[in-house]
Amino acid sequence: MKTILVFITLLLFTTKNFAQLASVDANIKKLNNSQFKIIHGDKSTFEMNSKAAFKLIKIGKRASKKLLIALEDSSKNIMAHLVLCHIYFNVATFAGPKVSTVNDQHVSRYFLGQEKGEGLIISETKNNGEYNLYIEPEYLKATINFWKTKIK
Repeated sequence: MKTILVFITLLLFTTKNFAQLASVDANIKKLNNSQFKIIHGDKSTFEMNSKAAFKLIKIGKRASKKLLIALEDSSKNIMAHLVLCHIYFNVATFAGPKVSTVNDQHVSRYFLGQEKGEGLIISETKNNGEYNLYIEPEYLKATINFWKTKIK
């Protein structure tokens, strides 16, 4: 009888973990950097509009390894970093812009991360009234290395 109870318990646990991993994959597929918006005003802020991101935050650290992979996807890296910040720090701080000129174009850089630690530098340009967010390779590499160390 004990063997049957142990078997049923293990089966339920395995099924739940499998379902949760499938949920992680499905929600990561739904992440997209377009769900992250910088609100330009007297003091810049941001908003995150993603049910998938909130579900991943609720799942927590079990989603970390898959989010680490998503950091390398240029269409998901901002959102993956933001979700990881909420999982590990319960918040993501935001600062900026720091404006510089690169090749005769104004580039605004924003910090998104841990207040007294590592973060992701998000670059933004404005062309014909439209904002374009991107991550410069050296900043992304540093962020990925940070998360690889943190998640171990």
